[in-house]
Amino acid sequence: MNLSDDYVARLIEIARAYYYDNATQADIARMFNLSRSMVSRDLSLARELGIVEISIKDPRQRAPSLRERLLAQFPRLHDAVIAPTFSGEPEAVRATLGRFAANYLLNILKPNQRLVLGCGRTLRAMIDALPTKRLPNVEVVQAMGNIGHEAHGIDYNEIARQAAAALGGRVYYLSAPAILGARAGTARDFIEANPTLSHALHLTRTADVIVVGLGSLESDQLYAQAGLIGTDELEALRGVAVGDICGRFFNLEGRAVFTSFDERVVGVELQDLKNAAVSIGVAGGADKVEPLIGALCGEYINVLISDERTVESMLNWKRGG
Repeated sequence: MNLSDDYVARLIEIARAYYYDNATQADIARMFNLSRSMVSRDLSLARELGIVEISIKDPRQRAPSLRERLLAQFPRLHDAVIAPTFSGEPEAVRATLGRFAANYLLNILKPNQRLVLGCGRTLRAMIDALPTKRLPNVEVVQAMGNIGHEAHGIDYNEIARQAAAALGGRVYYLSAPAILGARAGTARDFIEANPTLSHALHLTRTADVIVVGLGSLESDQLYAQAGLIGTDELEALRGVAVGDICGRFFNLEGRAVFTSFDERVVGVELQDLKNAAVSIGVAGGADKVEPLIGALCGEYINVLISDERTVESMLNWKRGG
């Protein structure tokens, strides 16, 4: 049987999702945009080709899985989804994480709940993978103001709008710059002067589920590229912070790092993330290892959706290594 490399890669990914992650065939069909009959056929073919081999082993002799090791290392992490990856290319990683995150979100989100959505390319991939599933009285709230199309062409309002459309819910926007200009005053004063903004931001404080991406000081320079902060403000953070969530920076130990533009950020705060019942971080790639470690140490996320390579690097991370 002559199969393409791409098709074999799909068989492996589907088999791992089914046998390793305990996803149902219906879940996998949604993740890969396939029919259930095609998923069943692919699983059977994976066994025929020897990609999947069924064996019975003494569980006392089984090495802990990546997920088990991660939960043991970060005991306040409630759940983790670790996606298989067959390419280290950032776009491929984001697309895979987007599918897994969309499926996880649909499984946990319930009617009458409030969903707060962060920003970034991986969340864009998640929303693109989100199928239509009507959930009565769901509210979707934007977690942070806009950066502008300079930020990889992503409209953060559109992320919230598209999610609300897929879920049949109501959307609340933070229609403001993510970070106000240096001469614009504080975000607090700006928000208080705009009742619509004030109401939307108030809703984020009582989220049932928050989903965020993570920025890396190593590679992400979106705020500076968009002109929201100066390059000098960004450079002042190097060697101090490792990453950010919605413009709120933190160090490797998870402690918040005060920035010169903190009072100008229009969006959720790190404490809001800690207060949420479910705070999901979706990120992968070598540049996200330290930000993820910092976010987990700070307890800003209690559910992690990442990929095998990233999690392996997190577990093996050594300072200065």
